[in-house]
Amino acid sequence: MAHVRGDRGRHFIGNLAVVHIPSLKQPDLLPMQQLIIAGATLRAAELGFHVDVFRLGSDGSGPEALGRVLRARGILGLICLQPNSNDMTNGFPWEHFASLHIDYNSPDLIHHTVSLDHHFTLTTALSRLRTLGYQRIGLFIARHKDERLVHKWSAAFRSFQENQGGIGHLPVFMQDTITQPQLMAWYVQHQPDLIIGHVDQATLWFQTAGIRVPDEVAFFNLNWNERTLPCAGLDLRPELHGIVAVESLSAQIHRNERGLPTDPRTVMISGRWVEGPTLRQRPAA
Repeated sequence: MAHVRGDRGRHFIGNLAVVHIPSLKQPDLLPMQQLIIAGATLRAAELGFHVDVFRLGSDGSGPEALGRVLRARGILGLICLQPNSNDMTNGFPWEHFASLHIDYNSPDLIHHTVSLDHHFTLTTALSRLRTLGYQRIGLFIARHKDERLVHKWSAAFRSFQENQGGIGHLPVFMQDTITQPQLMAWYVQHQPDLIIGHVDQATLWFQTAGIRVPDEVAFFNLNWNERTLPCAGLDLRPELHGIVAVESLSAQIHRNERGLPTDPRTVMISGRWVEGPTLRQRPAA
């Protein structure tokens, strides 16, 4: 009966928008972004909001035209997904909306932000991997992914190598596109006992070359949420990003806050370790 009464007490407050800002390297919504939207949509419904998804430039229009569309739709607040820079939204009428960004990467922070704590997430995982006995850990990542995140992954990895140690000093393998021949050549040269990366097909590349996973080389997925094969890795908790973003946006709306904030704030979310068959489960002898 308490549940029934609770449902009766809910009321519609208004509309929110999730705005996908595409780039040349990532023109479409990624699986992780779709999970962010799913989390945001569920939490919004609980708080009395409806969520619509928009794409900047989908009809050839720019930020100003999108702003007019959102106002016409009665949008109270918007969540921008992974913009590459402030330049992409120049001219948008922020003064009419509550807003925040997810995974915001511009060095000039002007928006409230919800973001993964990349440094803490990766260094915590590296410490645990070291405890499992891995002593030569390598990292590979596509250049555009690292650049979009202002090099947060590679910086955290190099910082751990330099300041905490115990995992070797293998150079980060970074290319425009991660391909099998290049990654295998890097592996032969540096002989890691574990590789961290975002392309889980690498496990198939090793097995095709007769290299056993995880016996000869282990694999740890930098973004387990976009896995295509069973593996261990980092759950970056995209649904929680969406939930926290909606809660923050709802608070702005109830406080009648509109426009760019005077003091932008960032909420950091930590990723979680996920076990999988590409890691050994106990320390090496």
